[in-house]
Parts: sequence; C-alpha cells; structure tokens
Amino acid sequence: MHANSEPLPGPAPLADRPDAGAPAERTVVLPKHLHARPAGQVAQAAARHQATTIELIAGARRANARSVLAVMALGAVSGSEIRISVAGPGHAAVLTEIVEILLAPED
Repeated sequence: MHANSEPLPGPAPLADRPDAGAPAERTVVLPKHLHARPAGQVAQAAARHQATTIELIAGARRANARSVLAVMALGAVSGSEIRISVAGPGHAAVLTEIVEILLAPED
C-alpha cells in the first residue's frame, strides 16, 4: 500500500443497505400446535437465510427460529398468538415464508 493510498471502503452499515432498517413483524394465531414438523420447517427456512435474525415470541417466551428445540419450547398450541420478528436483508420475504409455514393447515 502506498503512503498516499486510502483503504478500500468497508461494507455499508446495516442501516444503509437496501431492505435493512426496522425489523418486520407480524402476529399470527396458530391453526395447529407448533410441534416437531412445523418447528422443523421454520428452522429449515431460517437456516436458508443466514443473514437475517428471526425470532418467534409467544407470551414471555422467545425463540431463535434456527433452533427446532427453542421453537418447540415456546409451547404454542392451536389458538396461540405468535409474533414473528425478522431483521436483515430480505426481511419481508423471509417473514412471509415463516408466516406461511405457521399458518399452513395440519397435514
């Protein structure tokens, strides 16, 4: 590096990136219990979006959506309200994907 060279700029701060900003949130009422299958589907979806933070909230309990066990530990049953909070790139699309999983009818 020359003495007159300037360092390359680093990545833009999160707030300056497209699709960043305040987390996207939505509350849903579960049509089914949040058991192993839907919890696993939520965790798999979350794993596909590593740059996002995805959290499920049921009452006073919070769960990182990447953890099947944490999602199941919410103890959410049919009729429970679940708040989904997603922050990071593509948060609106990720939120829609998680909501669709949670609202899908029982197989």
